[in-house]
Amino acid sequence: RSPASDADIDLSVKTLLRICDNISRVSDTVNQIEWLRKQLEVVETMLRPPKKQEKAKPTLAEGGDEYEPEPAVAPRPALDEAQTKQRAQLLKAAEDLDKKLQAIESRLVSQALQNSDDKYFVEPYKVYLNLLWLNAEVGTGGGDVAGSADFAPTETQLQLLSTFETEMAGVDADYRKVLKDDLPAFNHALEGSNLASLVAVVSSEPAKQE
Repeated sequence: RSPASDADIDLSVKTLLRICDNISRVSDTVNQIEWLRKQLEVVETMLRPPKKQEKAKPTLAEGGDEYEPEPAVAPRPALDEAQTKQRAQLLKAAEDLDKKLQAIESRLVSQALQNSDDKYFVEPYKVYLNLLWLNAEVGTGGGDVAGSADFAPTETQLQLLSTFETEMAGVDADYRKVLKDDLPAFNHALEGSNLASLVAVVSSEPAKQE
């Protein structure tokens, strides 16, 4: 009962599959960046000077219970001036690399929307949400979007898809540049401080769209 021609339906399906592949690519890239940033978080925690421990609060116990104090945390080995300076430099390098990765990630997923509902419209959508809404518009709908799966995609929709793919290609290039130029140098510094290197997972190069 669809009013569209076979050619229109064929183009609609191909466009939806293309959008779906792009959504998966963006998700994979964000997951890869998050995995790398999680490793950086662990490194930064190790390198930061220890915080002053607060006085432990006494444990509440019922009568007759024996109180066993928690074992004391093992003190960190003392560092000489050179080692302290080296760790401070490595910590700054870790923080700088994390900021660079976060800047790349925020071009795919709006940082302000990562932990909130998108109805607040606190800032423009980035590639991931733009693709989700475009998928609803070209497909069977979503939210307050009716969808148009029974018709061929409009020129505007196809142009938007090409624009989003161009943005994705730019993000992908910048991320791979960080992995090629920044990560090896940082891992070398980690090894010099007897710390484990970071492991990056990179998906294969995306196929070019016709």
